[in-house]
Amino acid sequence: MRILSLAAPVVAISLVLGARELGAAANRERKHWPKGVDEPYVPSPAAAPYITLGYRELGADLLWIRGLAYFGSDDGATSPGIQHLIASIAALDPAFEEPMSWGSLAMWSITMQPTQADYLRIIELLEAGMQRFPKNYRLPQRAGEIYALRLTSDDPAQVRAWKEKGAALLAKAVRLPNAPKTLGTYVAHLQTELGQRDKAIRDLRELVLYTSDANIRNRLVAKLAKLTQASSDTIAYELDVERQRFEDAWRRDRPEMSAAMYAVMGPAIAPWFDPAGLSEPEVPTLEPIEPLPPLADDVGEILKESSP
Repeated sequence: MRILSLAAPVVAISLVLGARELGAAANRERKHWPKGVDEPYVPSPAAAPYITLGYRELGADLLWIRGLAYFGSDDGATSPGIQHLIASIAALDPAFEEPMSWGSLAMWSITMQPTQADYLRIIELLEAGMQRFPKNYRLPQRAGEIYALRLTSDDPAQVRAWKEKGAALLAKAVRLPNAPKTLGTYVAHLQTELGQRDKAIRDLRELVLYTSDANIRNRLVAKLAKLTQASSDTIAYELDVERQRFEDAWRRDRPEMSAAMYAVMGPAIAPWFDPAGLSEPEVPTLEPIEPLPPLADDVGEILKESSP
């Protein structure tokens, strides 16, 4: 009995060690397996409200959790899988902004290996998101980056059109709240590449006016100096004067707006005008013209008047 009682722990330890070794071998073998590419089941945007039995916000939350787990898994998440999740979440809860912000990058991250068709579908989702969340800078920024950097074509005219669209979206994004103002240097580079040098200079000058971070402002001024071939110190001084004028006008006219918004909107339009001025346009007053002397009747009269 004593021998059996001593042998039992030895057998148990051997079993534990054997199980651990077996598990380690299985894990090593699993690393060589091809990753799965099966997308998670997601109801279509049209069917999602019915499948969730009217619990739309709850369904959106569950799909959001599912999307985070799917993206972070080792099972090979795909761009279409993330797209379907984001589209269904938006259909269930259009006011749920966080999945769209996260999805704006997750849908086309490098691990997704998206195709050109995927990029176009992602742009559709981002453009729909821009309508719902007009102050979210991430959405036009990501869409602009896709237009400018990811879409390819054998048609140069199509590539230029995409880059112009991307430049416009990025210029819009950099003006929105909390957007990284350093994005302005890339916008200027892209505009210059498209032959829009004057616009790049104007946009950079405007951006410097309401950029408070000194380091970012210096980078923008350096880019502006390079474009204008002028001294950074000279430009900085001119913009300091212009910035003070801008801030005075902004705080005087529309302090309720952000500085970036005031730069776009400008001062308020006068709330009143005289309708009578529309029906009675002002007629300019003309100075009287001195009459000319009468013309002579014939040549004889002319000679007579000219004789002494």
